[in-house]
Amino acid sequence: MRLRRRQGRRPPGVPERAPERPNDSLARAPEGVARTALWAVTPARGLAVAALAATIALGASQFTDYRAVEIGAPQYRAVENVAPAPEVDPRSPRSAHGVVVLAIAVAGLFVTAFAVGRNWRLARLLTVLGMAAILICLLVDAPQGLREGSYAVDYEGAKAILLAGFWAQLWSAVTLAVVGPLLAAQLRSERAARHPHQAGRLERSGVASTFPASQRGSGVEGAAT
Repeated sequence: MRLRRRQGRRPPGVPERAPERPNDSLARAPEGVARTALWAVTPARGLAVAALAATIALGASQFTDYRAVEIGAPQYRAVENVAPAPEVDPRSPRSAHGVVVLAIAVAGLFVTAFAVGRNWRLARLLTVLGMAAILICLLVDAPQGLREGSYAVDYEGAKAILLAGFWAQLWSAVTLAVVGPLLAAQLRSERAARHPHQAGRLERSGVASTFPASQRGSGVEGAAT
């Protein structure tokens, strides 16, 4: 009985620990959530999400109408807000360039995934893919989309217009081209922060390569003499 009482006694000079109140744990919960959110949201991850969204939007734009021909546009100009001119001959971007831009979008998904997971240098390829899609939009899709064709002869006031699908395709490509170098820079800086010894070794090797071996040897010989 005495041993049990001694084990249950508090040593002298040690204050009694107050029981944890439920309100304290609830108060600390938002702080933990905030720290987790700050750790999870980084510039590189935000740019990666932007790149993925741009590639998905670029691929989705290939299944929408990007051009049409308005019939009798001058006659409907006064009431275009109430009754717009009828549109005929809608076409998707694939009618102009095939599946090239769709392949670019699929390649952008894989490039973004491998750049985040393996090699940050791959993110630079997003600029190449985005610029290729921009050139296709401006040099192939726009000229073909603004042709009325036989409707200009059959109908008076026929006018070819570019629809929302064209602009979605163009701005998705622009976003992809801009995000590429930014994502590469952020991934490189975050990797250097996680592995500072590798960054220091690369810097030392770069400094050593700037001095030829002959100059280093001559300096040692001069010091010895």
